[in-house]
Amino acid sequence: MNYFELIAWLGIGSSHPGGFPATRQNLAALQLKPEDYVLDAGCGSGLTACHVAKTIGCKILGIDINPLMVEKAINRAKKEGVSHLVSFEAADVYQLPYKDNQFDVVIAESITVFLDKVKVYKEFYRVLKPQGRVADLEMALIKDLPQDIKQQLESCFGPGTNPLPFDQWLQSLADAEFEEVTIINPQPMSNSSNLVISELKKDWLLIKDLPMKIKNQPGLYKRLQRNANFMKRNLSYFCFGLIIGRKPEPKPKPKPSINRGFRGWLAKLFRREIK
Repeated sequence: MNYFELIAWLGIGSSHPGGFPATRQNLAALQLKPEDYVLDAGCGSGLTACHVAKTIGCKILGIDINPLMVEKAINRAKKEGVSHLVSFEAADVYQLPYKDNQFDVVIAESITVFLDKVKVYKEFYRVLKPQGRVADLEMALIKDLPQDIKQQLESCFGPGTNPLPFDQWLQSLADAEFEEVTIINPQPMSNSSNLVISELKKDWLLIKDLPMKIKNQPGLYKRLQRNANFMKRNLSYFCFGLIIGRKPEPKPKPKPSINRGFRGWLAKLFRREIK
């Protein structure tokens, strides 16, 4: 069971840096409006989407590549009474099955760090309306990772895990044609206990199943603890923050120009016709 499968099996909705407190902080900064149409990319078990629906009242579509997560998210929305505002479906962020210019805001929490960043951001750009915003909570590098620590990182979280320095995160957004790119709420990684277990215990949807899951998977806690210990040992390399960009209004198409030679020929032809 790889890291993503493990998170899906547990049904964790806030395994990202900073956990759900960081989600609350970032949502406050975003100032979403009830009329916004939001895409929650990599929605997990729907914790963030359902919270936004309850507190803001806007319409949200949550997507995740793992059908198990989608099932858990749908269950959460029903139990929290927000199914009229939130819907969930399986989708791949590399090929979003949505029309251009559809969403006001795209939010993501710790998914792009595992993916081709510019490719993902270009898809977010495509489905956003002009003046729409992307807001991506991601882990970033404070300094370069030694090769052995990079290998340990990939061993814990999977091949391709690739946090960037903040300036390179912003460049990835710019390369996808976003403007007004910036970082909100940058902060160091917390020297806390196992974040995954901590977030599990806070989530009413998951806590009832946790003792049984630990019993049925004796190595589960050790696996989670290994990941937590890696972060504790290497906190000095990492930070996190909300990476934001805005899709600009489409630029007006230039009017076709007629070169001087053609203008002269046209003028001569016109004079000839008059004669």
